[in-house]
Amino acid sequence: MKFFSYTDPNEQVTERVAPAGLRPVLREFSDEELDSLDSFVAELRFATGSRIVAVGERSDALLIIVSGSVRITAGEAGKGEREVDRLGEGEVFGISSFLDGEASAIAATALESTQVLALRRAAFAQLAAWKPALAISVLQDLAAYTSRHLRRLEAAC
Repeated sequence: MKFFSYTDPNEQVTERVAPAGLRPVLREFSDEELDSLDSFVAELRFATGSRIVAVGERSDALLIIVSGSVRITAGEAGKGEREVDRLGEGEVFGISSFLDGEASAIAATALESTQVLALRRAAFAQLAAWKPALAISVLQDLAAYTSRHLRRLEAAC
């Protein structure tokens, strides 16, 4: 199963079934699984230029971009802040804080009107208790997404 969008050179998605709100992000989940996940995420909307996450902010949410784009920066605003990535539909941020509960090391700013889904740790714990196989699939795909994303960033450095 694929929870997050990423390019896998050995696989191409040729069909995406609409309409569920999570469908643009979740690629190989059944409608029943999407319905199950939908009750565990919160939909958030941000205007262009809005700060989604600030460096040092405590947030335990995994943020999944449904539409729009996000600028990821390191360093504090006005103190050597530098862009490290730009993310779009289907991409994810807040991974470290979601996994370890620590303060964010990055800042995220909406580059345009942006909609994200937030999966909080507590909601994920409820999902894991209710549907452990689905929670394991989410974590497996998160690991694959993170690995591919790190490889892409390493190649760019």
